Amino acid sequence: MDKKQKAIEELKKQRSLARERLGPEGVKELEKLAKNLGKPKAGAAVPSDSVPYDKKAALAAFQMFLKNHGDPAEFERRLREMIKKSSH
Repeated sequence: MDKKQKAIEELKKQRSLARERLGPEGVKELEKLAKNLGKPKAGAAVPSDSVPYDKKAALAAFQMFLKNHGDPAEFERRLREMIKKSSH
C-alpha cells in the first residue's frame, strides 16, 4: 500500500471514530453545518469568489501530509523557501 493510500485509510478510520463519538444526532448536526458552510450570513457583504477557510483543519491536513510524505523535512524546507520568496 503506497503512502497516499495509507493516508486515505487513516482519514477513513478517523472519520469512522468521529462518527461513533458523535452519534447519529451529532452527525446530523455536522452535516447541517457543512451545508451552510460558506453561505453568507443575512446582510453580510461577501465577495463572490471568497472561499471559507478553517485554519485548524488546514493545519491538521498539512501536518498529516508532512507525516506521510517521503521526506517531510525537505518538503517543509522547500515550502518555507517558497513562502519567504513570495512574501518579499
